Amino acid sequence: MVLNEKTGLYENYEVWHVPFWQTQKFQLALEIIGCLIVLLLIVFLVRKYVWYCKRKKLPLWDQALLNLSYLKTEHKIDVLYAKEFYLTVSALLKKYFHDRFGYDLISKTDEEAVLYLQEHYSDSDNLEEIKKLLQGSVIIKFANAQAAQEQIEHDYVRAIAIIKRTIPEKR
Repeated sequence: MVLNEKTGLYENYEVWHVPFWQTQKFQLALEIIGCLIVLLLIVFLVRKYVWYCKRKKLPLWDQALLNLSYLKTEHKIDVLYAKEFYLTVSALLKKYFHDRFGYDLISKTDEEAVLYLQEHYSDSDNLEEIKKLLQGSVIIKFANAQAAQEQIEHDYVRAIAIIKRTIPEKR
């Protein structure tokens, strides 16, 4: 070490080192990488938006039937999942009738929905089936397991039939 005669101190800093993250090359590399990431993100979002716009939307009845088929594939048509099954089916039917016919059923209880449909829905056969289906959850709570399983399977088929009856005929 060299002794500075003016200050009387040793000069420790005669070798000057700049860390690599403080160099201009590193800063430039970071900016390029950042721009590439932003560019890739923009390309990804544009592709996703184009795919979303091109995708053919299913009709409401097909969406409802598809949601019902998910119940079967997930094995929710069972006594163990009776409450979840009836909650899902009643919510699905309420949403379907709301979207398809404009009935305000989503915020209503099952009994209120039946009363509302009796006033506004003209198909009496379908209305009776809907009424039986929505009241099925009350019956299941007090039935034995075998009768409950049969009721759940019957109500699953009933829900599919209700939706299929509301599919408009192609002209």
